[in-house]
Amino acid sequence: MSTATMKSPVLRRRPNLERQIAQAKTVLRELRDTLEDLDDRRELARARHRNAGKRGTHWEAVKRELGFEF
Repeated sequence: MSTATMKSPVLRRRPNLERQIAQAKTVLRELRDTLEDLDDRRELARARHRNAGKRGTHWEAVKRELGFEF
């Protein structure tokens, strides 16, 4: 490779571009996780509203049904 090719601005920018892409992927992953958490919270709020005033299931019945032994 010639010295002129090695010093070209395009080659110098590539590591910066790769770093920006990696950072963008990280941000997108964090946003996706946050959106999933918010969606879970919204569904939980709907379930609480739907079941307001209804009796819950006793812990002993849940343990027996799922086969837990504590």
